[in-house]
Amino acid sequence: MLKENIPCVIGTAGHIDHGKTSLVRALTGMDTDRLPEEKKRGISIDLGFAHIVVEAGDGKSIKAAFVDVPGHERFIKNMLAGATGINFVLFAIAADDGVMPQTTEHLDAVRFLGVKKGIFTITKTDLVSSERVDEVKEMVKALIKNTVLSGSPVIGVSTVTGAGMDELRGLIKNRVLSSATPSATDAFFRLPVDRVFARKGFGAVVTGAIASGSVKKGDELVLFPSGKKVRVRGIESLHTAVDSACRGERAALNLTGVSHSEIGRGEVAASTALVRYRQFALESKIQYVDAVFEFVEGEGASSKKNFQMRAHHLTDDALCRISLRGSAKKNKNGLVAGRLILNKPLLMLRGDRFIIRDVSKNRTIGGGTVVTPYFSRSEALPLKTTGIFDAEDVAELAATLVREAGFIEIAEATLKLNVKEGFLKGLSRQGEGGFTILGAFIVDPRVFSALEKKAIDAVSEHHGANPMDAGMSEEALLNVFMRAVGRPLSHELMRLFLEDLLKRGILKRTGPALSLPGFSASASSAQSEIEKAVLNLIPKGFTAVSSADIMKLPFKKSEIEKALGYLQRKGAGGVAPVVVRLTEGSFISGASVKEAGARLEEIVKATGGIKASEFRDALGCGRKLAIEILEFFDREGFTVRKGDERVLRGE
Repeated sequence: MLKENIPCVIGTAGHIDHGKTSLVRALTGMDTDRLPEEKKRGISIDLGFAHIVVEAGDGKSIKAAFVDVPGHERFIKNMLAGATGINFVLFAIAADDGVMPQTTEHLDAVRFLGVKKGIFTITKTDLVSSERVDEVKEMVKALIKNTVLSGSPVIGVSTVTGAGMDELRGLIKNRVLSSATPSATDAFFRLPVDRVFARKGFGAVVTGAIASGSVKKGDELVLFPSGKKVRVRGIESLHTAVDSACRGERAALNLTGVSHSEIGRGEVAASTALVRYRQFALESKIQYVDAVFEFVEGEGASSKKNFQMRAHHLTDDALCRISLRGSAKKNKNGLVAGRLILNKPLLMLRGDRFIIRDVSKNRTIGGGTVVTPYFSRSEALPLKTTGIFDAEDVAELAATLVREAGFIEIAEATLKLNVKEGFLKGLSRQGEGGFTILGAFIVDPRVFSALEKKAIDAVSEHHGANPMDAGMSEEALLNVFMRAVGRPLSHELMRLFLEDLLKRGILKRTGPALSLPGFSASASSAQSEIEKAVLNLIPKGFTAVSSADIMKLPFKKSEIEKALGYLQRKGAGGVAPVVVRLTEGSFISGASVKEAGARLEEIVKATGGIKASEFRDALGCGRKLAIEILEFFDREGFTVRKGDERVLRGE
């Protein structure tokens, strides 16, 4: 039976030349220095990787990858790239040097990245006295006091003599067993690229720690931010070919559709579902991200000043500014709500961690957790919005987004909330999100209520002003919707609202007209007088009257036109209209048209077709009127002309 492999990533951290690489080599038998310059100088410049396998029982094993990160301050960016996605940290503090500047900065960095478990090793114990080892241990304990890593094991080791190494292996095994958990695979896939190379006969290969989701051979991916489409030809995880890999695993992806020279560190190989994220981002160039921040002591207030900062996220970074909410008051967990303003888009999703560094002083000043990414200032929530502290409360965050915006496309909401569409629909069904799903949109119930009221008021007002009209036109009502809420509605959303009102019986449709239930068009006494005058001019039988003659009636032209419109609509719903406009300049009795249609149908069914002359004789009218009636039937779809005959449509 195949074992289930559970991923785990162990990050090393510590000052330059404090023995991180030697420690990993002693634990795994693998040399993580891969660059000639690294071997020559004896320091790590770029990321190095090795691994161990820990048996977890019940047919499960844990592949724990060591990410050996650089300790030199000039390579802190590389260190941050390697710290992405680690489960716990293995610190190296040399017994002869003790705690050094990079020790402190690495400690801040892993704290801001959300790492909550660690082991602290006092290395090179063979070079100093036992008293010095104890002294450095106390220094480390004081350093981590009042941090999330307080109480972590602190152990002295020597890779030269082997002292303490067996105890360290036991501690690592316990930490691995308690830190590694099966990963969720239904999130958006993202692999932030930390290495790129070409393999002969295979092509481009990218490596990284999978930040979210899962990938399998044959998947199509998109590179962010370039937008290049690629396909996964093969996958390796810790030197083993696999069919799939998931969050928490280090993986190498062999990609087709792109050259290795077209990819660089900092890009993200991502699910094609995130293509729209790239489209949103490229439309704006500047990206806005709501987040909760945590700062190094004494640095929080300075983040509001206009000096250069750089945000490090996954394996990429961008210059940024920070706008803190209100007076930058901390909550009970010491967090500050605010907004990150980036000078280029990063593939940030809710729950992601990031680091903030002061560019001028070349030091880490803080970090944070992404709550919601935006791509324009106009769509960003007001900073005063409550509930921004909790990135985990998706239902509240979704409700807040919809409440502030009024409505939002589902596709956009999934990216802002870092959830799948089915999750949002589930919230709506359970009534937990405080919003309603309408087609491809999430809508605030208050917008529903406002549009319903606007529709009822507008149609009611139309009925009052136009009692003879069957109702308001759809175009006119959509124009009312356009101005009903604080932001423009898309045509698609307005139509969805209208269909919902019809479905719920708030409005009814009669032909092209929209009316309130129970409404019936009726004329006033004055209008009835005009109608009677019009009808007196239009005789029964097969005789038409010109519109010019009708307009000679002793009434206002607008009132006559209104009466004609009403008489043409009256009788809708299966009943022939009272008056029919045959041509632009002539009218005829609706009853006459109905009779003409019945005679035509009878003749055509008996003979197979009818000529204009035959139709004229059947009606006993002039040829001109017969042709006008036939052309009217053609326009209405009742008949079709074939040669010099008319036949019934569909026969």
